[in-house]
Amino acid sequence: MSFEEKNNLCSIIVSSCDAYSDAWHPFFTLFFRYWVDCPFQVYLISGKKGYEDVRVKNVLLEDKGWANNMFEMFKEIKSPYILYLQEDYFLQSKVVTENVSELVEKMERWGAGYLRLMSSPRPDVVFDANPILGIINPHSPYRVSLQASIWKVETLKKLLCPGESGWSMEKYGSERSSVLPELFLSTFRPILDYYTPTAIKKGKWMPGALWLCKKEGIVVDMSMRPVYTWRKVVWGRIRNHLSTIFHSCMS
Repeated sequence: MSFEEKNNLCSIIVSSCDAYSDAWHPFFTLFFRYWVDCPFQVYLISGKKGYEDVRVKNVLLEDKGWANNMFEMFKEIKSPYILYLQEDYFLQSKVVTENVSELVEKMERWGAGYLRLMSSPRPDVVFDANPILGIINPHSPYRVSLQASIWKVETLKKLLCPGESGWSMEKYGSERSSVLPELFLSTFRPILDYYTPTAIKKGKWMPGALWLCKKEGIVVDMSMRPVYTWRKVVWGRIRNHLSTIFHSCMS
């Protein structure tokens, strides 16, 4: 497979809307800083606003909800795979292009429909004696997650339900995915290192994400949203940790 053919296998989709346009500057600054040699075309889904950068193709859509926007997005791209991101996934270390390209090629070879690049939740069993990849069992919680993932476009189309939100897709799309024959995989370690869980939570800036931007010398527009308090951040992490322990004990 030629270099050009490899690059055409995948596109990068950044799902967003105008209400989160304040996240675009830090997102793309960090994205291109830490993925300097990104070989894939980058698309931004938004409404009436666009991001002015020659490396980004703006797809301006009338916002009809997450799933409907994705249906419209697929009219714009030609690649059989996409790497799905959201505007508040702020990269914080170098992306190794070869690692991502290799995973896309392997997905094509294996006929996999989904490969989560963030090990949250972790996969259930090791795949094909591969220490990096694991299989997500059909009925595992959040089998379909909108964390950074590589999708086979045709698989994602099968799971999309018109009018559905991203949150509903993670819940009900996970249930729908259980009957599909394609492999659903996840890495055991992050392939893309970005601020987690997200830079914006419930419409508020996460203080850790703002600290990252300050460290990186990125000015953030603070006029559009408040900041999440550290107290809520700490309590949220404790609650998530206890939930993980509970589900582990029940499984």
